[in-house]
Amino acid sequence: MNILMLAFIMYLIILVVIGIWSSKLNKTLDDFLIAGRKLGTWPVAISAEASDMSGWLVMGLPGRGFMYGVGAIWVAIGTAFGTLFNWSVIAKRFRRFTERLRSLTIPDFLEDRYQDDTHLIRGFATSIITIFMVAYVSVQLVASGKILSETFGWDYTSALILGFAIITFYTLMGGFFAVAWTDVFQGLLIVAILVVLPIAGIIKLGGIGEVFSAAGQVDSNTLSPGFGYGGLLFLLFAFASISWIFGYPGQPHILTRYMAIKDEKKLWNSTLIGMTWVIISLWGAVLIGIIGLAMFKGLPDPEKVMPLLAMELLPEWAAGVVIAAITAAIMSTADSQLLVATSSVVEDVYHKLINPKADQKRLVLLSRVSVLLLSAVAFILALQGGVIYFLVAFAWGGLAASFGPLIILSLWWKRTTKWGAIAGMISGTATVIIWDKFGIVASMAPELVVPGMLPAFFVSLSIIIVVSLCSSPPNTQHLFP
Repeated sequence: MNILMLAFIMYLIILVVIGIWSSKLNKTLDDFLIAGRKLGTWPVAISAEASDMSGWLVMGLPGRGFMYGVGAIWVAIGTAFGTLFNWSVIAKRFRRFTERLRSLTIPDFLEDRYQDDTHLIRGFATSIITIFMVAYVSVQLVASGKILSETFGWDYTSALILGFAIITFYTLMGGFFAVAWTDVFQGLLIVAILVVLPIAGIIKLGGIGEVFSAAGQVDSNTLSPGFGYGGLLFLLFAFASISWIFGYPGQPHILTRYMAIKDEKKLWNSTLIGMTWVIISLWGAVLIGIIGLAMFKGLPDPEKVMPLLAMELLPEWAAGVVIAAITAAIMSTADSQLLVATSSVVEDVYHKLINPKADQKRLVLLSRVSVLLLSAVAFILALQGGVIYFLVAFAWGGLAASFGPLIILSLWWKRTTKWGAIAGMISGTATVIIWDKFGIVASMAPELVVPGMLPAFFVSLSIIIVVSLCSSPPNTQHLFP
């Protein structure tokens, strides 16, 4: 067995141990879904960011850096500001509201917030979350298939099966506790690699100036923040990239982290830790793409630049650690998304609508069965493969448009109504699907394509406001004293 494989196996063993240990902590559905609101500062901070970034951070974003050079920085800027918005505007208020309403899930919160005894809000929210979360998990499986097949020479399907088995096992065993604590371990590993690998590349090429010089010789546009575009096309290029900022308030797998913290007063500390992690990681990912362009000149699949760079620059054992870190980024999002989708099926449908008297053991068991079934569906979707960056953009955009404007208004505008909420979710979902799937911008260069989340966000926001003003608001004295 070579050292690369040995380092990777040691990493997997650590994950299994964490999953088995944390399985003992799940006594109630609250424990399984949001860790009983008992998480401390570090687990909330690192888990929120690690679950956010996923394979997109270690494969999608470096791939974008490889293709567009310095121009990839706009994506990083949008992501960083989106993260800051969530921590500073959403987190504390969302934690407070969900505790007052005793909400375990996003549909729980929305139904209770709007006092909807018809369960229409729950039905629409649950359907949207399940669809887009399963799609999102399939993206992570695609990323795991790419990295494992590239590293160990396996065929894509075999690599996909291994990634599916690992992610499903420790999510099924440990629930939110396992997810949060593996995220801490994985998140720290990821940020360390995203610092070490660019430094190794800069030293190998003789300095940062040599890196940019070599990248510019391959394509001079990669040295331009606008990728060579000027005027209105530059604005379109930058705005298309920075639009990721609009997705953050609508991501259930991030929002549940804010629900899980033990003390909302500690959220400021989590904000500092989380933002530090994000800024370092984003810069590292973009630099890895640029260094890869300087070294390799061209690649059939730019999203594989990080593992290839690791195997080129580092000793075999260290390259094994990097592969583990990449896999860590993928799994830290997939597990969170599986739990969110599971909560929609078990808590929002079975427990709240079918069997309200179900005991906690039955609910935890059903949650584990749901993890298995939903991950199997995601596996089937992942067999088709695809470009990670754009697959993530679609799944992220669907959640962004369906829930982002609604979450913001639910927390900050007491005049929002039940019918406004329903209309916003439907219009946001429909706009993303129409924009991204029916070729509205198919004739444009990929780097100039505005993701569907941007127009859909503002369509949903406008619809919520208009419909709310035309309907009667709920009584919100208990939330807005």
